[in-house]
Amino acid sequence: MTHEKKYIIMLMLFAGVLLVIPSTVRMLEHNTFMADSVAYNNIRLYNQGDISYDSLQGHSIPLNIINLIRLSDFARQILFNIIPILLGLATVALLYLVLQKQNISEKTIVTIIALVIVSPIFMYAFTDYKIYSFVIFVNVLGLYFLMHDNIMFSSAALAIIPFIDPFSGFATLALLLIYVFISPKHRASVKIASIVLLAAVVMSVILNSYYGFDVLRMFQFSMHNILTDIGANIGISFSIIILATIGLILLWENGWRTLVTYALLLLFIIGSLFNDMMRIYMNFVIMIYAGFAFIYLNKRKWSISIIKKTTVLLIICSIFFSSLVYITKMTRSEPSPEYVDGLKFINEQSLPTEVILSSPSNGYIIEYYTERMVLVDDSTITHDSQKYADMENISSSRNLDRTEKLLKDYNIKYIIVDAEFEPYLTDKEGLLFLIDTSQKFTSVYRNNNIEVWMYNG
Repeated sequence: MTHEKKYIIMLMLFAGVLLVIPSTVRMLEHNTFMADSVAYNNIRLYNQGDISYDSLQGHSIPLNIINLIRLSDFARQILFNIIPILLGLATVALLYLVLQKQNISEKTIVTIIALVIVSPIFMYAFTDYKIYSFVIFVNVLGLYFLMHDNIMFSSAALAIIPFIDPFSGFATLALLLIYVFISPKHRASVKIASIVLLAAVVMSVILNSYYGFDVLRMFQFSMHNILTDIGANIGISFSIIILATIGLILLWENGWRTLVTYALLLLFIIGSLFNDMMRIYMNFVIMIYAGFAFIYLNKRKWSISIIKKTTVLLIICSIFFSSLVYITKMTRSEPSPEYVDGLKFINEQSLPTEVILSSPSNGYIIEYYTERMVLVDDSTITHDSQKYADMENISSSRNLDRTEKLLKDYNIKYIIVDAEFEPYLTDKEGLLFLIDTSQKFTSVYRNNNIEVWMYNG
């Protein structure tokens, strides 16, 4: 067996182990439910069978060709639980082959891919059913064909991306244009693939507009926590940021081309601070620079050997600590069996038209198990920002008449108070006050993970 195959197999095994750890730990704790809220939304949208409209939440959605594929119940379980992990493993193998075509040393390639594998974003994308896993895999597959100057297959692969996620199509096109500018290699192939991708992006925009979805809604930029060391879901380790910065300095070459390239990368990095999808793309880019920096620090001659060893060890421990923090968060996140019991109670107790008020971060989970509309979930800001303002008013107001008007306007019948929503309500000091002091709310279900209040108005 060649060294190349050995390294690929080792990296794939490493990735496979990391990707199954969260679900394995949850199962050992008698929790068989998926950990991530976004996956529940993707599964619900797939199961409803409508590719352009969310019938539960009542708004248009971007076209996703994966939702066109109709499968049996058994095949769906494979799609939801196994395919993402397999795509992760395939992405690792393809990344190795792509980097190899760039004349990068074997040690550096292994280091870069190892950093990718332990990154929380990689685990986030490939542990369960998210469109990110498909988008990342197709991107790397397209790059693999480009590196072999296979224009037909690379163009076909990249042209799929806008029909899975329109915003990703724009992001991929931007990175291809940067590549054309910075590298003379495969320039003709990349130009042709870029033209095909541009045509696919335009077609995707037209189709989305035809079905009632404004693609501009996807260009949402807001500041979020980006450090996984302090709990970000889609984030990057602080140590990786430091390593990537060192790598950018090390790979600097004098000349206007490098200056413009770094300026474009800086713009992309700034955009990734405010947009999740751009952050996922940048995670793979900065790992290249971080990998070069790590190899440099390890090879560099230090005047005091113990300082070198300590520094390298601290970097490794910091990176793994970030991964451990994320894995721990995944294993302990909702839904738990107790949480699902509460949601199934609402499903049996409520009418299909009744609406639920709860934390936006758990909105997708609540929609999935209750089959009821929630006032606000993680996508509401894209479709109806007024609902966010009204949730704020409901949560903070101590005026019963004002609160009741909003509850009736939205037909809100149930309020779920969980570990995510309780601190928010406590800080607002409005709705909890009315629940305690008025006779308009009744506690109808309670366990250690969730409490359900029913509005009696």
